Amino acid sequence: MSGGVRLDLGSQPIERGLPPRANGGSRRLVWSRTSTIDSEVKGLPVKPGLLSLALCLLQISVFAQSTGTAIKAPTIPDGALDPTRSLTSSQLESSIHTPLPEQYIWTREDAIPEKPDLKGNWTSEGHTHLDPHYFRRSFQVTTIPSAATLYIGGPGTASVYVNGERVAHFQANMEVNIGSRVTAVDVTHALKSGRNVIAIEAVRGPEVGSSGNSRREVQLTAGRVMAVKIVPAGQGINAPPLLISDAEWKASEKVGSGWQGTGFDDSGWAAADSLGGIESSMEFFQWNGDGGMYAWPGYDGISPFLAHFKLAPVSLLHVYSGSGAMENKESLLTPNNSAEFTVSAGSEPISPTMQPQIMLDFGREVNGRLEFQSDSDQAADVNVSYGESEAEALNQPYLGITPVHVSLGAVVHGPKGAFRYALLRFERGSKIRFRSIQLDGIYYPVKYEGFFQSSDEKLNRMWMVGAYTAHLCMQDDIWDAPKRDRGRWMGDLDVSGRTIEVAFDDHFLMEETLDRLLGDAPITHHVDGIAGYSAFWITGEAEYYRHTGSLPQLQSVHERLVQLLRYMESELDDRKLYANTTHASPYVDWSPELFEDTPEARMATQFEFYAGFREGVYLLRQLHDTQNADAFQNSADAMKAAAQKYLLNESGSFGKRWQTNAYAVLSGLANSSQYQAIWNNSLSGAGRTKYNALIITPYYNYYVISAMAKMGHRAESLDWIRQYWGGMIDEGATSFWEGYDPSWYKEDFHASLQADNSTGYQASLAHGWSSGVTPWLMEQVLGIVPTGAGFSEVDIRPDLIDLQWARGGEPTPRGMLTVDIRKESGYKATIDLPPGTVARVSMPVSELGGSVLVNGTRQTGEAAEDGKREIVVLRTAGHFELLSY
Repeated sequence: MSGGVRLDLGSQPIERGLPPRANGGSRRLVWSRTSTIDSEVKGLPVKPGLLSLALCLLQISVFAQSTGTAIKAPTIPDGALDPTRSLTSSQLESSIHTPLPEQYIWTREDAIPEKPDLKGNWTSEGHTHLDPHYFRRSFQVTTIPSAATLYIGGPGTASVYVNGERVAHFQANMEVNIGSRVTAVDVTHALKSGRNVIAIEAVRGPEVGSSGNSRREVQLTAGRVMAVKIVPAGQGINAPPLLISDAEWKASEKVGSGWQGTGFDDSGWAAADSLGGIESSMEFFQWNGDGGMYAWPGYDGISPFLAHFKLAPVSLLHVYSGSGAMENKESLLTPNNSAEFTVSAGSEPISPTMQPQIMLDFGREVNGRLEFQSDSDQAADVNVSYGESEAEALNQPYLGITPVHVSLGAVVHGPKGAFRYALLRFERGSKIRFRSIQLDGIYYPVKYEGFFQSSDEKLNRMWMVGAYTAHLCMQDDIWDAPKRDRGRWMGDLDVSGRTIEVAFDDHFLMEETLDRLLGDAPITHHVDGIAGYSAFWITGEAEYYRHTGSLPQLQSVHERLVQLLRYMESELDDRKLYANTTHASPYVDWSPELFEDTPEARMATQFEFYAGFREGVYLLRQLHDTQNADAFQNSADAMKAAAQKYLLNESGSFGKRWQTNAYAVLSGLANSSQYQAIWNNSLSGAGRTKYNALIITPYYNYYVISAMAKMGHRAESLDWIRQYWGGMIDEGATSFWEGYDPSWYKEDFHASLQADNSTGYQASLAHGWSSGVTPWLMEQVLGIVPTGAGFSEVDIRPDLIDLQWARGGEPTPRGMLTVDIRKESGYKATIDLPPGTVARVSMPVSELGGSVLVNGTRQTGEAAEDGKREIVVLRTAGHFELLSY
């Protein structure tokens, strides 16, 4: 490129050029959530974490987007897609980190109730409840330190006084994607030997949204928290604190004159309400409520069962030196202590258009935070933008532009989140040396137990990408997504839970998430506040029980299961149709008429309820609760009869929508005699409709492809899978996206994604509900479907469809169950059964009365599927070779 300087690194070049234009044409404004600072500070400037975004706002973007300015990332092989898969040991949080003692506090009058009611609207307050809250605490200082930094996290607005002197005032924009922002202030000058007093006037911080039912997570995500500490060190350096927030603080909604001073009598104030230590509960790590706490010294903010790993970027993009200089860029890819990455940006802040910049590409979606290891004798200020896509990092990063202060010789971190790309702009610092700038990854340790391989390499890739997507969502609970919302949603878990069961056989996190989603007894609201998600909680619990056979876990939810079913019954009208009597959200899918209270959404919810009641009856019979099982069976029968009477149209289907008809089939509410009408009037369009205005997410597409298979249209289902999930693979997906349609715009694919009732970069590129292709391949190609508790009974219906061969395995409580199927002079299946499993194996036969040989011996079976298949029963553990003619 004109004016560029090429640095040759083997066969891959980096180029440094003149300030380029975004998208090869017009320059673009950097998007960010704004905030303002009104400082009255002695010593260091206020550095309120993201609040210093004011330095970065409304500046012209100079991100390089022309070709030839990068070391391009190699394609990550399937086996290396998950960077934690090959780790031989892990650094568990519980072994490397002691939770910090400082606590989240607030006023008692404004605290969330111990058992929040989802109808209480606790997390949709917007710009309301912005009254000031007042806090005081006295503390002792024996010796005045040479440096002292105050950190305050949580409030959106605060005035801070130390010994009667206002040391800082800040105000943040409440329209943010990140909670618990941190402000750092030098207070060395305000301290005195002996007794000191801190006084704070605070207004609640941003609410980031939550469907939780725990007081801790709801209060944190509603912004009604404050954490404080004073550290005897410069900004960004951790040290034993002089002061922390705890239950000894005083708090009030009203104050008298002179409340900021050391002589004010606060004996009439109540003790502050404390939620406990800021790292004491996994509830604090949900929904991005702690997203801004990265700037809190010593804060890790992850559960003790999670682990860390390090990962260097695999390529560099958008390299631009601006008015500064960068040396040894290649050491970012392979850290080299003898030739460290060095940046010079100047001793004073410079315009964003002239700041040195570089983008790190980790080659796949990752979860964690960026880690800077300084090897310099001076500090640096770096602005960090994450993106799941390159375009998101350049144009509209979900977390905005995050200023990171890198203290001399320190190890510091950017915010937690999910991303593939990290754009760095160096605002200040001369000859700053870095040992490394890499990912500090955060992951849940699992072993890949299940596997799938076939003659179709793209299908194999889909299986692995689906498994990796689900693993990315296994964090401090099983989340919908590691970028947004970073929280529990039961509809998402109904799909991702199946992926987790076939790939990882996880118990701990599955049980934790199911339990927390349901909440404590008595059950007084729907799961996540969504009617259909109550049904999906029951179907998810039933799938978990069939896979694990964990009777103690099922017994632990028995009482609440009955309460939930009774609550669902209260939603039915006199005709036994879902009527939304509790005014809950009847959300079904992000598609017109399916995410608000419409007849279509109510009809689909009716079918979801029917599935929930059927599975509830199954679980209750497993618990030998015959009385409740019989009663709810009667309700299920009445719901089916009502749907057949009132919801079936004249064509014999349930309208034209894919989602609605698919779940009618899957739930069992539609009779097999209605399949042809449903196919002709609705589901035959899947894969054949080029432009579908009635969009469908990957979430509900799992139910569509499963219903297609159940109706005998596996070939059409596989064709749709190749177009849909295969389309994401073709577009470079390393994890499956929250929303997708093969016809959507490709040039800036992320900006065109439609999900969450919106379009654009906030759409997640790693969403657990999109992983359904992974269990589908196990269920419909290998044919493995457990029917008894813990695989005590299993149906195996292998079907190559158009493949030449396929093999795979699924974990069971008593060992691996593997299936290998091939077309060899007929149809050959090799099956390894673990102990305690009875398998009904359905083999295709060439004609009515065809033969099935088991280990060379003909076995009498049961004809099925109009004589096209023969079912044989394997009752013992072992290795079986089945051949059908």
